[in-house]
Amino acid sequence: MKTSAFLHSVRRPLLACASLLGLATALNAADKEPVYENYIELGTGSALQDGDRAGFQRQFQVRKEGFFGIEDLRYAKQINDSTSLKLRGQAMAGNGDYLFDLTVTKDEVGYVKFGYKQTRVHYDGTGGVWPTNGKTFTITDEEMAIDRGNLWLELGLTKPDLPSFVLRYDYVTREGDKDSTAWADGRVIEPNVNRYIIPAFMRIDEKKHIIQGTASKRGDKNEWMIGARYEKGEYDNGRYARRRYGEVAADRYVTNKEGQDYDMLHFRGSYAVDITEQIKLTTAVARTTIDTTLSGSRVVGANFDAAFSTTYPGKQARDEGYFALPGHELGESEMTQTIANISLMYRPLEHLTIVPAMRFEKTEWSNVAEMIETNFNPVTTTIIEELEAESDKDWKTYNYGLEMRYTGVKNFNFNFRADISNSDGQLEETLIAEPGTPLQAISVDRDTEMSRKTQKYAFTTSWYARPGLSVAAQYYYKVRQNDFDAVRDTTPNGLASGDRYPAYISNQDLETNDFNVRLTWRILPTLRSVTRYDYMKSTTMTQEFDTAFFESMNVTQHIYSESLSWNPTPRWFVQANVNLVDEELVTPAVYATGASANIVTASLGDYLSYNISSGYALDDQSDLYVDYTSYGARDTFINNAPAYTPYGTDVQTDIASVTYKRKLDRRTTIVVKYTYAKSEDSAYLGKADYEANMLQAKLLYRF
Repeated sequence: MKTSAFLHSVRRPLLACASLLGLATALNAADKEPVYENYIELGTGSALQDGDRAGFQRQFQVRKEGFFGIEDLRYAKQINDSTSLKLRGQAMAGNGDYLFDLTVTKDEVGYVKFGYKQTRVHYDGTGGVWPTNGKTFTITDEEMAIDRGNLWLELGLTKPDLPSFVLRYDYVTREGDKDSTAWADGRVIEPNVNRYIIPAFMRIDEKKHIIQGTASKRGDKNEWMIGARYEKGEYDNGRYARRRYGEVAADRYVTNKEGQDYDMLHFRGSYAVDITEQIKLTTAVARTTIDTTLSGSRVVGANFDAAFSTTYPGKQARDEGYFALPGHELGESEMTQTIANISLMYRPLEHLTIVPAMRFEKTEWSNVAEMIETNFNPVTTTIIEELEAESDKDWKTYNYGLEMRYTGVKNFNFNFRADISNSDGQLEETLIAEPGTPLQAISVDRDTEMSRKTQKYAFTTSWYARPGLSVAAQYYYKVRQNDFDAVRDTTPNGLASGDRYPAYISNQDLETNDFNVRLTWRILPTLRSVTRYDYMKSTTMTQEFDTAFFESMNVTQHIYSESLSWNPTPRWFVQANVNLVDEELVTPAVYATGASANIVTASLGDYLSYNISSGYALDDQSDLYVDYTSYGARDTFINNAPAYTPYGTDVQTDIASVTYKRKLDRRTTIVVKYTYAKSEDSAYLGKADYEANMLQAKLLYRF
């Protein structure tokens, strides 16, 4: 487990003490120790681990084989009277975490920043396990990771009495493999029961260049800012799945390439002015344009990244795919967005603040795609058809907000916020088969008028009953009404037939009620408690064409949390935290009967987590810390294997650690940490379980 957060918590008070020592040194250098503001942290660690290695690495974000290197480095130097240098660094071999951050500052002139950061994120590519017989599939290495990189150069001009200018360039990358939730199908039980438990994965290759600049100036009564951003991105991602893995007659590979090259240009500006001591005006505008070229394909073949073929082994009916026209990209997309807002902060009374605001947004999209659709139906017949799809959408939103704060009642404060927005737009969709030929046929010609009305209200109050005792409560309400009117629909299931699938939803209303209350209580001078309860209920009502409204989704959530902090002696502290979550999502499919019974079950998100930590100062140079954390899902796995693929988890994870820190001298500190971790998930029949013993050591040296 990475322990940089622990060392950071140790470093902060040490730095604060160092600052105070620096002041004392200036007053009496002969009697005080020198101040060491620079430091380097060297760290290493490894684990003895059994079981699911991929799951362990995802949980702790460390490489099982171990890591070592520079955990943190800080170096600051005053080059001359007006120029300073600061360097931050990290180089952890094994974990793939690196940082080089250099800043050179010249007082009353500006600064230069240059750096690079890389972070590795681990993923687990495990698929499903069939609960009745333990059958599972592995199509690739389950230990996956993505490296995130960022190279930057920033220039800043900060001359007094002149506007400040900042110009920055970033090169951002993501590369590697990660798991996908879109599992593929395979035979799991005899005779011939097909279920979706075969794992799939994503291959990520993303690069983007970002250039942005801002100019700003702050005056006595006003401030302004203008900025621009240009971004160019190149994505070449892919989703990989293997259907009916292990079956000679039906095994085939699915490669879904998702590429895009885009250019984004963004301009923004803001202005704020104090009109009087009671009135402040703030306004801002922004405009964004994005031009995107889409590419990609979906090919079913004899291996991953295969070219399209009509004779690949195992081909079946409805193995649908597509690829771009020869010499052409798949499609193009253009988006333009304009946003403007204005707000006024008004203080008519000493204890009353009123902030009305208005926001306008207009967005326009235009999309076109040309492709070759492929299919087999029946298996002996190959279907290759040229398709052209177009869509145009425009959307406008008017938002009105009001925020009020009142503190005129002793020991109370009240906050109220309301947001009301109205949106409307139009979506036109066209799908043409064999365009520009005698066989041309328009299969989709749809015009949909849309509107959305949203209201949000939040009320918060805090009561400071007495020193050490306070209560805060909040109620939040949100309702959204969506209306869809297909004024033109020429699809076979369109307006004429009365069966409007897929444009079958005419209205959809969403409503959310949320309430939470927090009690903060200093029970004793050495004992403090924070208790919180959250309740949330969200409902979605849907109306399909020529039907009445019905409840299509219902989510209920209860969260109970408690935090205790106890300092029985100046050398000893104890902290404890508990969180209990009770959550359920239900749709009408849960209550289906007959052949559809138990195909869809309620989605449960119940869990209990708690943490107990303690620290004790053994002497003036040594500290001991212990920590225990537990997380357990509470009956969220529902085994509906006889009807369909079961989802959910019954995971129980426990982590215990002991940390010893000793200051060898005023420059050198060592930290040694041992961690034991165990995780079990009965839903995976032991195939996702792991147990690990981890040992880490750090050396902090100040100079």
